[in-house]
Amino acid sequence: MAQDTGEAPSQSAPAEQAVATDVVVTGRRGTAVSNVDPLAEIDAQAIAATGASTVAELMRTIRGVTQSASGGEPIFLFNGQRVSSGQEIFSLPPEAIDKIEVLSEPAALKYGYPPTRRLVNVISKRRFEQTEVRGMIGGTTRGNSARGTGNVGLTRLRDNARLTLGVELRHTDPVRQSQRDIVPNPDIVFDAIGNITGRDGAEIDPALSAAAGGMVTVAPVPEAVGARTLAGFAADANRPRPFDLGPYRWLAPRNDAVKGELVLADRIGDLSGSLNLSAEQSRDRNVSGPATAILVVPGSNPASPFAGPVLLNRYLTEVDPLRLHQTTTTLHAGVAVRGALAAWRWDATIALDQKRVSGATQLGVDLAPAAAAIAGGVDPFAPLDPALLSERQTDRARLRTRNGGIKTVASSMPFDVPAGGVNMTLTAEAERSSAISATRGANPSALSLGRTRIEGGFAIDLPIASKREDVLPALGELSVNGAATVRTVGGFGGLNDRSYGMSWAPFPGLQMLAQIKHSEAAPNFEMLSSPIVRITNVPAFDYRNGRTELITVIQGGNPDLLAERRQVRSLTMTLKPFAKRELRLSATYDATAIRNQTGTVYAFTPQIEPILPDLFVRDGAGRLVSQTFQPINFYREDQRALNLTISANGPLGRPPPPPATGAPPAAERVFFYVGAGPSIKFSDRLQLMPGAPTLDLLRGDTVTGGGSPRLSSYAYGGISHRGTGGTFDFWYGGANRVRNADRAANLRFAAIFKLNMGVFVGLDRLLPKQDWARKLQLKIDISNVTDARQSVRDGNGRVPNRFQRDYLDPVGRTISLTLRKLF
Repeated sequence: MAQDTGEAPSQSAPAEQAVATDVVVTGRRGTAVSNVDPLAEIDAQAIAATGASTVAELMRTIRGVTQSASGGEPIFLFNGQRVSSGQEIFSLPPEAIDKIEVLSEPAALKYGYPPTRRLVNVISKRRFEQTEVRGMIGGTTRGNSARGTGNVGLTRLRDNARLTLGVELRHTDPVRQSQRDIVPNPDIVFDAIGNITGRDGAEIDPALSAAAGGMVTVAPVPEAVGARTLAGFAADANRPRPFDLGPYRWLAPRNDAVKGELVLADRIGDLSGSLNLSAEQSRDRNVSGPATAILVVPGSNPASPFAGPVLLNRYLTEVDPLRLHQTTTTLHAGVAVRGALAAWRWDATIALDQKRVSGATQLGVDLAPAAAAIAGGVDPFAPLDPALLSERQTDRARLRTRNGGIKTVASSMPFDVPAGGVNMTLTAEAERSSAISATRGANPSALSLGRTRIEGGFAIDLPIASKREDVLPALGELSVNGAATVRTVGGFGGLNDRSYGMSWAPFPGLQMLAQIKHSEAAPNFEMLSSPIVRITNVPAFDYRNGRTELITVIQGGNPDLLAERRQVRSLTMTLKPFAKRELRLSATYDATAIRNQTGTVYAFTPQIEPILPDLFVRDGAGRLVSQTFQPINFYREDQRALNLTISANGPLGRPPPPPATGAPPAAERVFFYVGAGPSIKFSDRLQLMPGAPTLDLLRGDTVTGGGSPRLSSYAYGGISHRGTGGTFDFWYGGANRVRNADRAANLRFAAIFKLNMGVFVGLDRLLPKQDWARKLQLKIDISNVTDARQSVRDGNGRVPNRFQRDYLDPVGRTISLTLRKLF
């Protein structure tokens, strides 16, 4: 049976004193050591009000307050201590959590991290035991793409001892193009029967042009065999026949995954530690459409009415479509050990990770046998013998990365100044990474990389004024902080980070933080080492002429990347206007300057094409043939933004009077939580190469393929009473555009609003006399309630083929039902 068996404090001591006696090294149990007030505190009632079945769901719900102003994910602590990985937190059930503290970026210094990410401190219940079985089924509301998960978990908490076990199975059906409203692309000349074109867009045949009354560069093959004459081809001259790829293509892959995890933690003597093991395998399967073929039909072929050779553009629907599959296996082992030496708290974390990715991509069909047969007289306009198309061109790629590292953090208050204790943190870290990748196929490649990183760091937090200590009390609470890290990274030499900042609370309820951070970082290892993979039949928008083309996409890593250099200046103000109410408002202004940022260009606009000519290919007629999506270094980017957050939670209504002696306890009150976070971008300017024009990403320039809105926002909230309630969250992106001189490529993106809602019911409350309903929760979630998807129109008021709503978001609205049983 799920239970919280925490012991009540002694009658002879106040609650605060009882909590304070549960000390490992410093402070109250679980509370993060920091002179910075939390941005938000979420207690067990607020957690229950979210209706979350997992910590992952819970973190998605409160993501707005945990995400840093720059968009970075938070750093997780458990009971005020570092963990070997976030998985130690995510393996817990929400019922095991007593409170969550969210602390601002400067607090990260005390735990050996740079002051650029927020801290999420998860405080667990002292004693807790629970077994859960959870199952979810759901799917899209259009097209019947089903999905489901199954989970079994065990959690035991005994003071400092902890055990969590979990197994998860996941399945997601593919989304087939035939299940969505996709209009065939009129710019694509491939068809199941075929469209005839001349070489490099030239005239097909002067005799055909004469029959059509004008020059003909494309003509569909007549469906009727008897109509395949010059007159028959001339009937629809210059009007290629479009083809519906729906039955032959998937918009989202099928996925099957299995995951297992184990967390063990306990205290041995003066040391405490934890072990985290996990393994996961995920398999994706996809169908990219029928193979394309450009076949030369000589004038001597009996079925051809043309005097000379012409090109036949066909989809080879007489054989199976092209397929892709990929399997990813990840293994993780993490160890954390903690202790104290003299006045220093220390901990060491060790992490070992391995990732294997293997896959095969069918690029096309070997056309040599078919070409020879057509040259020998076989009718090219009739379905070809599948035996001529049996040999497939396939790229097989594999990647294996291994990473092992150890990090030690020691912190203390070695001496005092008049305003209080000086907090110092020392860090030492070593890491070794290796990668082996290879591609076998038409364009084989192989790469083997190894990298060692060694670094050391120092951070200090110095109090200047303190009302509590009666030192310059008129200033309230004022401290300054600084940090420096030096590292050597194989292949990149010496890199360093440095930061300095100030924390000021002039009076209770108001806190101001100022921070300047300089950082240098080597690129992500997978960005250096990923194998080169080619994917055919990918629809891509050509920003030169506003057409959608089927192209070959080349993806992979780039071993020539440089280290990134970044400077962030930020000012944050947090206000808690009511001491006894959990209401917080926060505003952060960020000014960011980035040099040699690692990024990928997905949109080759007329401004970008001259800068990066090696990343795309056009044919003789100027049509886009292929694009290379590999990470490169962006020379310079400067951003200015304001991020606002508001969060509140607590019971509704007045508290009931205390019950009389012997009377039943008062009824539980309705509980709520709510939060919002609008973000305003003032400027975002990007220069891809030295001397290249500066792109204004807020005024219509793009590297991603879409515009960048100035205004965006999220909000979330929920209400619950006795295990039953409802939740909502939404995301809003403002209108924006991509500017282009060609009206067909001058795009306007409408504002978009996506709303998610959920309802959860404790069935034991509805059926109190049914034993099977005890601790059984039913939850219904609707994602994207209004089935909102991005709306895009060009300068002519038309929807470009590649920007059809179902292309941009093939999943759309989904509904899921979750049953969760606790024992």
